[in-house]
Amino acid sequence: MGDNLPELSDEETEYLEANYSDYRLQPSDGAKSGVIIPDFALPVGYTAEKSDLLIVIPQGYPGTQLDMFYFDPPLAKQNGNGIGALASESHFERNWQRWSRHYTWEPGVHNLVYHIEYVKNELKTEAER
Repeated sequence: MGDNLPELSDEETEYLEANYSDYRLQPSDGAKSGVIIPDFALPVGYTAEKSDLLIVIPQGYPGTQLDMFYFDPPLAKQNGNGIGALASESHFERNWQRWSRHYTWEPGVHNLVYHIEYVKNELKTEAER
C-alpha cells in the first residue's frame, strides 16, 4: 500500500475482501485516512436497503481507536422514529451522517473487523427502537 493509505492487518484486508470486495481505501488528508464500503447492506427497518459506510482511520491506528461511523446517503427509519446522536460532517470531499457511538477500545483486541461488526449490531439495535 502507498504511504498515504491506511495500514490494515492481513486479517482486516482478508475480511474486507471476503465480505466487501468493492471497498475503497481513502488516502490520508494529514490527520486521518478511511475505508469506504459502497452499498453497505442495512437491516430491515430503514427507509433504504443500503448506503455507503465510512470508517475513519485516525493517525496512530491500531493504537488509536476507531470511533463513530458515517453514512451517505443519510439513514432514516421506516417507523419515523428519530435516530439519536447524529450529526453531519464532511470527510474526503463528501458530506456524511455521523453516528456518534462509542465503546472502550482495547488495542490488540479491537480492530476494523470488530468495528464493522459493531456497526452492524448498532444498526440492528437502532432499527428495533
